[in-house]
Amino acid sequence: MILHDLRKIIKPLLWVIAIAFIASLFFTYTRMSSRGGGEKPLVSVNGENISYLDFIQAYRNVYNRYIENTGGNISPEIERYLKSQVLSQLVANRLLYHEAKKAGIKVSQEEVNYQVENILRSFGSRENFMRYLQYQRIKYPDLEEDIRRQIAISKLTEIIKNSVVLTDQEVKDYWILENEKIDLAYLFLNPGKYAKDIKVDEKEAKDYYQKHKKEFEVPDKVQVSYILISPDEFKDKVKINEKRLKDYYEEHPDEFEVEEERRASHILISVPPNAGEKVKEEARKKIEEIKNKLKKGASFSELARKYSDDEVSAKKGGDLGFFTYSTMTSNFSKAVFSLKKVGDISDIVETPYGFHIIKLTGIKPAHKKSFKEVKNEIRQKIIQTETDKLAREEIQRVREEIEKGKLTFEKYAKNHPNRVKLSPFFSKYEPVKGLSWEPRFNDVAFSLKVGKISPVLKLSEGYCIMMLKEKKPAYIPSWKEAKDKVMERVSWEKAEKITAQRASDIVKEVRDGKALPSFAKEWEYHTLNSISRNSWIRGISAQDRDRFIKTIFSLPEGKLSDPLLLSDGYYIVKILKRKIPLAQFAKEKDKFYKELLKRKKDEFLSSWFAKVREKAKIVDNTSLFFPASS
Repeated sequence: MILHDLRKIIKPLLWVIAIAFIASLFFTYTRMSSRGGGEKPLVSVNGENISYLDFIQAYRNVYNRYIENTGGNISPEIERYLKSQVLSQLVANRLLYHEAKKAGIKVSQEEVNYQVENILRSFGSRENFMRYLQYQRIKYPDLEEDIRRQIAISKLTEIIKNSVVLTDQEVKDYWILENEKIDLAYLFLNPGKYAKDIKVDEKEAKDYYQKHKKEFEVPDKVQVSYILISPDEFKDKVKINEKRLKDYYEEHPDEFEVEEERRASHILISVPPNAGEKVKEEARKKIEEIKNKLKKGASFSELARKYSDDEVSAKKGGDLGFFTYSTMTSNFSKAVFSLKKVGDISDIVETPYGFHIIKLTGIKPAHKKSFKEVKNEIRQKIIQTETDKLAREEIQRVREEIEKGKLTFEKYAKNHPNRVKLSPFFSKYEPVKGLSWEPRFNDVAFSLKVGKISPVLKLSEGYCIMMLKEKKPAYIPSWKEAKDKVMERVSWEKAEKITAQRASDIVKEVRDGKALPSFAKEWEYHTLNSISRNSWIRGISAQDRDRFIKTIFSLPEGKLSDPLLLSDGYYIVKILKRKIPLAQFAKEKDKFYKELLKRKKDEFLSSWFAKVREKAKIVDNTSLFFPASS
């Protein structure tokens, strides 16, 4: 498993230009792929090569980014993951750019210049930016070419996403799926009621053990001593005066800039994706007729309510609320942000959705938050940074002294008993008692040799080093050791069969007219109110939840389920009432529409790209460059 912070680091590589990666993925390979050299490519994508040199340059940037964000070393598992993600992204961007070219997507110099200006702002000045490019050995034309490629890819993905259409009925159906609630009653039949009275013959149990030995295997386990230092321990050591807060405010102006927002209303005459010229021309005529009505003094909001194909905003007179430049499609935003004053109306604007007329209804200028507004925020940032630094420095100092033989875990524990812990034995995929679930902790523990000290790890609780105390290899326990568990398993399986028969009998009796609560003295009887498909139900384990939810929502109101076997026993469920709060739907429809549309667009894009990749001719030569274990 890979930590959440790793996924956050990888995420900026997808679909967008991340400033921190300017020197990595896109223009790196455009500059380098043209270089000569008779070696085979690492990967060939539809005849276009990605060289090993391309990959190394991109990987180095991602690797360094990971180190900066985590403050720790990289385990072999995470290194393999990073490599696979970088290579996958290089391939993905080649495929996307090929598709953008096939679609005939054009990028103007004006669009490139706009993106360059956005990047420049993060560097403070053009001089700083050009020095950065020089330091990274990046030629300015290569940067522009990379940006041009990325804009083309962004336009392509925008067109694909915008081909997704939602009907009112579809929105309602999805909303019901997420908001329908059920009142239910259920009977829980625990096989343990019978298991305790079942006598298991030892010979029978031994025979079972011989046939199912592997199921009783005890996995590899390790025990570690670890030192954990929390940044919170150093809060009292951080002293911050007013001057330092103001200095931070002045030195980090970009952190407190608020982007300009504009409010607009629009009238949309939609054009279906891949529509022919005739359909497009009819839509254009219709929007021109609306434009003429506006010129004659007709109310914009009334025309939006009457003619706009954007059903959500039409009901509000076309109002879209406030948004930033990057929120909308490029042509739409360009039109809105070029209007001079509130009340101005645009010419006809074409986007992947169709034709629009836009009215500017509000402006919130870009501004910088005042020092007073962000003072507490700055204080917390500095405290967090300083305490994190002090904790990291302390753990690094401790590790160095242990490595040099000047300190031991035992000696350190005398002065800091709360920081030094001895773990119980744990398996690779088992949470360690006393820590939140940290797969990386387990990965590192299992990579150590006895007596060796780990690199510094950043965990959710703080900074940590560990020493492997003991390792117990996986083994099949002897009959003597496994006997109790085997006897318990055999008796449980027998009890389960008896319980299954009793559950079937009860279902028959209830369907013949007997009340389900009448069995409450014999078995556990419960009622639950307002259960949704997202509910967590007390007593139902995470591994069983999906089956339980799927079963109850498949039943009509008033109906009884067949016996449902889950990990702890049998359930017999009766649906008392199904509730669909349609009044709530009316209030939440607009917001839900936007959320569902975004979700469906993302799903459609992923599905589309999977098909593109499936059809692509990809020649993978990575085995020639990487050892099998890397």
